[in-house]
Amino acid sequence: MKYKNFDMRNLFLILIIINFFIALDAQENIVYNGSFEEYCICPNNFHADTFACDGWWSPNDATPDYYHKCMDNHTNSYYYYKSHYEPKTGNGYIGLALIGVENFWMEHIQSKLIEPLEAGKQYKVSFWVKLAYKYSDYAVYNIGLYFSKDSDIVGKKNNVSNYVRYITPELRAHIKNQDGNFITDTNWVEISGIYTAQGGEQYITIGMFWDDNPKVVEAYNKYKENDTKINREIFSEAIKNNLLIENKYLLDEYKRQYTIKVADSLNTDEYKDYVNKKYELHFYFTEDTYFKHEPQIPYYLIDDVSVIELDE
Repeated sequence: MKYKNFDMRNLFLILIIINFFIALDAQENIVYNGSFEEYCICPNNFHADTFACDGWWSPNDATPDYYHKCMDNHTNSYYYYKSHYEPKTGNGYIGLALIGVENFWMEHIQSKLIEPLEAGKQYKVSFWVKLAYKYSDYAVYNIGLYFSKDSDIVGKKNNVSNYVRYITPELRAHIKNQDGNFITDTNWVEISGIYTAQGGEQYITIGMFWDDNPKVVEAYNKYKENDTKINREIFSEAIKNNLLIENKYLLDEYKRQYTIKVADSLNTDEYKDYVNKKYELHFYFTEDTYFKHEPQIPYYLIDDVSVIELDE
C-alpha cells in the first residue's frame, strides 16, 4: 500500500511539473514579429527609405539595417548575411550601428506591443544580441531595452531640428546588459530581466543607452551647449574611453592578413605604422573576399525579442 501511495504522489508531482511547463509555453509573447520573420518588402539593400521589417521602425533619423534570407543573392546585403552571420532563429535579424564615435550617430529599433502593459504586473523581457565581429572596430556593454507610453522618445515633435539622431542620457534602459560586461562573443548572447510595469507602456526601443556614465554625460553636455571642434573631440574621446573597447577579433585579423603579406616583418617600423593606422584602412576579410566597412562603430545584431507576462 505504501508503494502504491508513493507512486501516486510521484505521479501527481510529475503532472504538476508538466502542467507548469505547458502553461509557461502557452504564455503569449506580446512583441509583434519579435524574431523579424515578417517583412513589408524583401530587404535587398542594407536599409531602405521605408524600413522593411514589419512592425518595426527607427525612433530617430538613424538607419538600422534589416537582413532576411529572402534577399537576392546578387546584393551586398545577401553576401553580408550569408558570409557572416546566421540568425538566432528563423530567417531574419536586425543590424544596429550603436554609436558613431565621430558623428555620434545612434541606431535603435522600436515597435508597438500587441497590448499595453498593466500596472503592477511583472514581465519577463528577453532579446538576443551578437557582435558583428568581422565588421565592428569596437565592442560595447550598454545595450538595453526601454519601455515607453509614447513612440516619440527623442522629442522629434518639439525639436527645432528635423534631424534627430541620438538618444539622450535622460533615457535609461529598463532592461540592460550588465555594466562593464562588454559583449565580445562571436555567438549570440541573451540580455534579459524582469520588468514591473507602471501601466500603459506600449512601445519598446532597443539599442545603446549610455545613461549614467558621468564622464560621458559631462562631455555630452559640453558638446550640446557649444558644438565646437574641441567639444566634439572631447565627447568622442569620452565615448571611446568609457563606453567602448577595441574588437580584438578584428584587430587580430588585421594583424593576420598583414602578416601574410609581410612575413617575418612583425617588428618593422612599417608594420607598427600599419597597426597604428588600422582605422584608416577600413576593411575586413572573409574566407574568400573582403568588404569595405564604415569605421569607428560598434555594430551588433538583434534577434528574438520577447515580453511575456509572468503569472502572479
